[in-house]
This record gives sequence, C-alpha cells and structure tokens, in this order.
Amino acid sequence: MMTWISGLLGVSALVASGITAGVLFAVAVSVLPTLFALPAGTYIRVHRLLGKGYHPVMPIVVNVGMVADFLLVPVALDRNDGSWVLFVVAGLLLAASQFVSHLGNVPINRQVKRVDPDAVPADWWDPRPRWQTLHRTRTSLAVGALLLNAIAVVAR
Repeated sequence: MMTWISGLLGVSALVASGITAGVLFAVAVSVLPTLFALPAGTYIRVHRLLGKGYHPVMPIVVNVGMVADFLLVPVALDRNDGSWVLFVVAGLLLAASQFVSHLGNVPINRQVKRVDPDAVPADWWDPRPRWQTLHRTRTSLAVGALLLNAIAVVAR
C-alpha cells in the first residue's frame, strides 16, 4: 500500500512542478514579450484577461506539488535513500515561488486592474519591468523544483 501511495505522491510532485515550471516558462518566453509590445491601455485589458485564466488554478497546482514533496520526505527517510533532501528543497522552492507570486506579482496585478484602460494617466507607472523581474524569479524557483523532483523520483 505504501509503495502505491508514495508512487502517486512522486507522480503528483513531478506533474505539478512540471506544469508550474512549464506555464511560468511559457509566460516568460512568449506572453511577456507580447505584453511589452502593447500600448498601455491594450496591455491593461490583456493583463486582466490573462489573470482570469490563471487564478485559482495555478496556486492550487503549485500547492499540490509542494504538499506532495513534503509528504514524500518521511517516505524517503524510511527508505534511507537520501532523496528526502531533494524533496525538502523542491517543496521549499515551490513555496518560495508561491511566496513571490502572492507578495510580488499579485499586488501588481491588483494595481493594473484599478487603472482604466481608456484613460491611462500620463504619469502612469508601468509595472511590466517589475512584474517581469518577479516572474523570472518565480519561474527560476519552479524550474529548480522540477529539476530536483525529477532527480528524486528517478533516483528512487
């Protein structure tokens, strides 16, 4: 029974961290350059639309991966195979990615939603460079989690 559960947890950690890294990577290499090319009003409209599809799905996916990682720690300790360290760090990387999202990107998203796209003030602060920096950070954390999960699951 425990083998089946630990296998399911391993798959969950790997799939969730893979989806997270993949989605964030796609945003970094395709969506962000598109958003930077748009005039302010159009950017605001598109940003709002993108957020509707992202929430609440992605936070749930990240949390599934993080919880699966942490649940795999005692399993790995019981097997005494050393993969527990990888699961701990992968879980922490996913938590850090979530932390960056909630404390960095989400507040910027709220600011963007408050701006009227048809009446963007002349002194409008363009959040795209800051949002991109935060996004690159959370993407790097998620890719690191995926890498560690892949190594840990394959090594087991």
